[in-house]
Amino acid sequence: MRASGHRGAPRWRWQLGVFAGAVAAATMVIALSPSAAMAQTCQPQVGAEGAAPFTVFYCAGDATGQQRAATVAALLDQAWPQLTLPEPNGLGPPLTPEANGGRLSVYVTAPTAEVVLGTCPDDCPSVGDNFGLAVPVRPFIVNASGAERSSGALIINENIGVTDATVVHEFFHVLEFAHSDQGGESWLSEAMATWAEHHYRTMADIDTRVDVFFRSFQDSPDASLFARGYGDPPIEYGAYVWLVSLAQSANSASAVFRMWTALSAAKSNSAPAIDALVDAYLTRLGLGFESSFKDFAVEDLNLDLSPRVTPQLFSRGTFGDPAVPLGLTPLFFRRPWTLGTRGRRAAVNLSELSMQYDHVRAISRSVGAVTVRSSGIAPWGDVVVLARAATGWQRVDLGNGSVTFCRFTKRGNVGELFVIADNHDRHGTHSGSYTVRGQAACPSRRSVTRTAAPA
Repeated sequence: MRASGHRGAPRWRWQLGVFAGAVAAATMVIALSPSAAMAQTCQPQVGAEGAAPFTVFYCAGDATGQQRAATVAALLDQAWPQLTLPEPNGLGPPLTPEANGGRLSVYVTAPTAEVVLGTCPDDCPSVGDNFGLAVPVRPFIVNASGAERSSGALIINENIGVTDATVVHEFFHVLEFAHSDQGGESWLSEAMATWAEHHYRTMADIDTRVDVFFRSFQDSPDASLFARGYGDPPIEYGAYVWLVSLAQSANSASAVFRMWTALSAAKSNSAPAIDALVDAYLTRLGLGFESSFKDFAVEDLNLDLSPRVTPQLFSRGTFGDPAVPLGLTPLFFRRPWTLGTRGRRAAVNLSELSMQYDHVRAISRSVGAVTVRSSGIAPWGDVVVLARAATGWQRVDLGNGSVTFCRFTKRGNVGELFVIADNHDRHGTHSGSYTVRGQAACPSRRSVTRTAAPA
């Protein structure tokens, strides 16, 4: 039995979905749920039948569950038509389950109630402190290449999970199972389900995605995009912002849905296996990690600098999010600092698909020229310099090499810098350094001088 969850905690409203194998799932229940002695067996009773093919159950004798089963049914009926749109405008309907006459089973339970009577094949854990859980159920269909897909069932926490955010998040997991169980066990599963909350505009937009998910992602810029269990909440939830960027770049939500269907061939949930399929798909769109991750790292600044410098992450068109205010920025590599006539070296040691940020907030009047030099970053140098001069913001994609701004000229008279280093490799680390140096005089009469790294 495997489960994907949607966890709540007293201080936060965030979804935790650890979709794992049988042993890991059992461990998760022991770690996160009340003790076995407190658990109660649930005797499922029909609480509501959906207009769509699902049945909402409650536990016999549970008046709260009985009352809230009708609310969950209404929320799911409302969400069902949009979430099950045919591909590529959605993921299509769920795979028809073997149990319950082919209707999706949904259980609205108290935190300690365990459904173990066979109606939730093979059994369902208690929901514990999760908002909800999504459980893969029969049939488990394995294609000729060994990739697996399945149907699913939902468990909703009657105390904290009766919201459209929970229903959308958990139901989206079931739609994921219909294409790829291995994808459903990967880091991308939670990023996609959280993106679904964003895409379908659930009522928890500001509370969960901005205050928790997006901030958590920005607070861990040096963690890999496909990291799991890193941060609070885990970074895979905040990684939904990468999918927002994908939809914006492709100008279509279909790009996100098609990416999930590309995982139908997955036979492993490991990051290398999943990312190979994702990168191959993105490369066909011209948006592969190598070509586009650098732009995503710049967008993650989420600042209104200039359209030619950084289209802020949530500002563009229907795929943005008006709930996300400008000015929510990632953690900086060092606190914003003032540049004088000295140099400062910044170490770069980045994991796969990660980034770091440096902010030169001000530049002393004694500085006549500013040089940013990137060298020795292996296997390559991904360094972007954003500079504010009298003529406005400008962007220099530096790589390994240097750029010098002469402050005695209009275009080179920079007063503020952002330096962004990223690692677009999905295979290994990216390390080296760059320096930011102030000089009293300009070494050239040119406003901006670019110098390539030595061969």
